[in-house]
Amino acid sequence: MKSQFNDYIQRYNADLTRLCISLCGNMSDAEDLLQDTWLKALKNYDKYDSTKPFDKWLYSICVNTYKNTVNSAFFKKRKCFQTDEEQRVFFSSIADVTLDNKDEYIQLHNAICALSKKHRIVIVLYYFKDYSVAEISQIMNIPTGTVKSRLSSARAEIKRRLTNE
Repeated sequence: MKSQFNDYIQRYNADLTRLCISLCGNMSDAEDLLQDTWLKALKNYDKYDSTKPFDKWLYSICVNTYKNTVNSAFFKKRKCFQTDEEQRVFFSSIADVTLDNKDEYIQLHNAICALSKKHRIVIVLYYFKDYSVAEISQIMNIPTGTVKSRLSSARAEIKRRLTNE
């Protein structure tokens, strides 16, 4: 079990890190979420159904952990990046970001960070993790109609924020 779990960590850690950063909007919270997610996955590995994709199970744990963190009394609203270095590291990890379009990515990232958690989660899973509406529905354990509604609302909010800036 230990070697198989280590293989999963090697395979999914980079993607899970990007998901955590996208959800949290800053590195320090993302690192905490990443560690909490892996810890919960390890503790509950015996409950994992190996006939289903590991990444969906792992991302479900991540999303639920994120939702619980945001709902906790100790969670503070933070700005997207604590330092310029955090911002540089994050955007350098995205292949499409160049000096020419970096400002556009920053504006988009800020608009996504400003979304409510329920809207941010569906946007991140749909656009950054390429999950279908049905897959997001399974990960979040909500109806597909709710996912579609949240995607529509989130798109409208992002568009509003980007056109106002």
